Amino acid sequence: MATLPAALDRSTTARLVEDLLPSNAAGAFAVSMIWGHGWSGYGPYRTARVLTGMKRPAGEPVSPDVESRLNESIAIARASGPVEGYRFLNNRPGKIDGLGPAFFTKWLYFVTARADENSDDAAPVLDALVLTWLADNAGVVLRAGQTADYARYVGLMQSWGSPYGLAPAQVEERIFRLIRNDGDP
Repeated sequence: MATLPAALDRSTTARLVEDLLPSNAAGAFAVSMIWGHGWSGYGPYRTARVLTGMKRPAGEPVSPDVESRLNESIAIARASGPVEGYRFLNNRPGKIDGLGPAFFTKWLYFVTARADENSDDAAPVLDALVLTWLADNAGVVLRAGQTADYARYVGLMQSWGSPYGLAPAQVEERIFRLIRNDGDP
């Protein structure tokens, strides 16, 4: 962690995650959660809870079961696509306590991007900010935590991006730029 840059953007995080895989899924997950939680003060605690499977994670090792599920989620998402990765992490036996869709789609994004933030295969992130933006600005109502709605979302991102040569995750990233109001298209 000491070698991480002061700020992580998508591109840097995608490269770091890929560099850590396949030998260090827990480390790759931690890097993706650093990006996902940003400057929130609770990110390290929540990430430690997920990785250890413990309510009091201080000093606890990474759970072998959690590491196994992370590795399986990588294999499924890379072989069968983001919706199947979502299905696995959203349901038993793949569900990981404390890891909900808003953050496991961030994980899926990085493991399917394979070091390329603009990859056609990268899973688009779906969190509360994007859900709200879609409802308010496009009249698209999706339910968080529903695999069928995530599949619908991926299809929507494909249909919106295809005419412009954009991958689904690139469309999602542009939505997020609109949410941030950072001035970039």
